[in-house]
Amino acid sequence: MILCLLLICGTTASGQSKFHVDVDYHYNLGINENFVGTSLSRDEYKMGGHSIHLTSRYDIAPRWSAGVGVGLSRYTEPEYNTLPVFATVRYKFIRSIPAVYAFADLGYALKGDNFTEGYKGVLGVGYTLMFFKHFGLNFQIAYNLKQFANIPISVYNMETGDISLKEENSTRHSLSLGIGLTF
Repeated sequence: MILCLLLICGTTASGQSKFHVDVDYHYNLGINENFVGTSLSRDEYKMGGHSIHLTSRYDIAPRWSAGVGVGLSRYTEPEYNTLPVFATVRYKFIRSIPAVYAFADLGYALKGDNFTEGYKGVLGVGYTLMFFKHFGLNFQIAYNLKQFANIPISVYNMETGDISLKEENSTRHSLSLGIGLTF
């Protein structure tokens, strides 16, 4: 199914020079996470994560590109699954090296049966190595800020002995390393 999607996206992208499709894999190296007033550090937990993103972009100017994307992400220690939908913008900030760009992603992860909702923000730099007019490799390094919203936790009341559920938010800071294909 992914191969068919890549072929369709590649064929569509080759017909239009300003339209691009990116398929990226990202490893999110967790630095720390704030959860229920506690800061979890990398020394205590081996926080990580894996993401796959499908993004479509349009060149709005020679140095600017903007678009939308969707992804699947799995964060570990503690574990969360997310389905982010996001907007992206790229800016080629070095005229003499147009393959280098700065980028930002801003979006929200949708809630589902096995998916945790919450905001997503990514800020980083990338490099695109084009082999053909509409085929190349994309490399990215970025800061990833991810909120996991409405996480149910059990709360024990010492006076009554009751256990109740309460919803809390968590925020994770990660270093994201990505590689992908661009069409």
